[in-house]
Amino acid sequence: MAERCEFEAILELLSQRHTLSILRLLAAKHPRGFNEIRGALGVNPKTLTDRLKGLMDEGIVSREALNQIPRKVNYRLTQKGMELVEVFKTISAWHEKYPSRGSEAQMSSKREE
Repeated sequence: MAERCEFEAILELLSQRHTLSILRLLAAKHPRGFNEIRGALGVNPKTLTDRLKGLMDEGIVSREALNQIPRKVNYRLTQKGMELVEVFKTISAWHEKYPSRGSEAQMSSKREE
């Protein structure tokens, strides 16, 4: 039962708005700075801070404060985060093989147009 609760907790984190987009950005190129992520997603700073903190708390993203002025912080995927991205790739391949009924309906209606 405890495993199910942990699984639900990680799904809740991943389903929060902007979280998957943050992971996608970090998977494409890392490290990335806070402002670079914010600019790419158009998310407000508080929301981005909250999402990054949640991902760091789970060990999915790491934070590195650089010793420079102005202060700069970089974020990158941890090994755990990179493995999670591989899970998403597997899910994406599965979805391509078995598209949802909604996707099939959208595709057939576009073909009819």
